[in-house]
Amino acid sequence: MCEKLKPVECYVLLITALVHDVDHMGLNNSFHFKTETPMGILSTSTGSSSILEVHHCNKAIDILGMDDYDIFSSLNQDDQKHAYKIMINCILATDMARHKELHDALRSMGCFDLHNDDHRMTLLQILLKSADISNITKPFAISKKWAVAVTEEFYCQGDKERELGETVLPMFDRDKERALAEGQIGFINGIGLAHFTAVARTFPSMQNNITTINDNFKRWNQQLKEFNCISGSAVKSARRLSVAPEGCLSGGLGGRRLSLSGQQLNSRLHSP
Repeated sequence: MCEKLKPVECYVLLITALVHDVDHMGLNNSFHFKTETPMGILSTSTGSSSILEVHHCNKAIDILGMDDYDIFSSLNQDDQKHAYKIMINCILATDMARHKELHDALRSMGCFDLHNDDHRMTLLQILLKSADISNITKPFAISKKWAVAVTEEFYCQGDKERELGETVLPMFDRDKERALAEGQIGFINGIGLAHFTAVARTFPSMQNNITTINDNFKRWNQQLKEFNCISGSAVKSARRLSVAPEGCLSGGLGGRRLSLSGQQLNSRLHSP
């Protein structure tokens, strides 16, 4: 992709990738809005919806403003301004609420023009966005580790929301005991595959990502079948024995719960 960008833009994009989630506290924008954290209140008052992305920009600007970390200081004044515009616009574009807006820009771009500033900015945003959701493009063993980590982050947010008396969405509710594969299949179907397909259509060099995503999708589907098979067997066994110790999977007899939990089922499938 570097042949489609200026050298300074490639340099700035690398720095932006390093700082784009700086000081992320594991809670999404929705959490800050509905629980009215100070960051949420500030964003509501200023009319901004990209709470975390603005926060990451502010933190990055503070860090890069320190003498020991001012890695843009060697650039001339015009390039420094351009560097900060790239960094800020690319970080803001990682907000999932702007996903459609970004893809609309990609579609309207048509044939990429190296000399068009807007085209190069869209490419920079697309590249950072792609890196931000790239866990689905990794080999399955690596992709799965990221899936486990992200899912636990979601569950921790759900725990905090429950403590605060807020409604917890199913994907953030560890008590729902969904198969790990469900979330990954849903993300690939709903966001990931369409994103990388659109990107590869405009930039064919990224086509290899589609192959890996499809391979991972097949692996997740297989793991979901195994999960459902194991959980179904647990239900049948409990019904035959008429025993359902306190434990996890809902659907036990007499209002109790089955002894084999969703987390236990997922752990059986954690190996690639």
